[in-house]
Amino acid sequence: MGIAAVERGDAQAAPLAQPASDPFIDDLFVRLRNELQTTLAKAASATRSRERVASAARAWWDEFCEVLERKVRAWNCKDEPEARVTCTRSAFDSILLWHHAVEAQLTLQEARVVVTGRVGDTQPRQSPFIEFNETRGSVAAILAGERAPKSPSAAADHLLAPLLTRAFAG
Repeated sequence: MGIAAVERGDAQAAPLAQPASDPFIDDLFVRLRNELQTTLAKAASATRSRERVASAARAWWDEFCEVLERKVRAWNCKDEPEARVTCTRSAFDSILLWHHAVEAQLTLQEARVVVTGRVGDTQPRQSPFIEFNETRGSVAAILAGERAPKSPSAAADHLLAPLLTRAFAG
């Protein structure tokens, strides 16, 4: 049957032949399918990892903010009115510690906490404070420039010591 018969749609047109197997095509298809499955599995694993890190970061952040608020309240109970520090937590994942001589605003940004701060009349500058990393199935909060994990309380102490020292000095 010729091309004209196929174009006319004759019922007697030749059926499509079964495609022949070709070793190159078969191997390429298997390799590409395996690569796709590996890529999808890695993407799913990375997504689960990011979700675990985000969840752990959120829990750490909430505890950290509570610890900061408690420590600032304890500081402000001391009989030193000129050294009082204002602590304001926002609904947008940030907390501001302020004194006329020094301030620090900490913000949870995905898998890290950044601090924007100033001392005296200097311009505020931003720097990393905590990085959240997943290793061997657990998430650790690592202070910028260090290697050991920090608890929310230890991180609060690290942040508050120079801030409160500066506030006390006026």
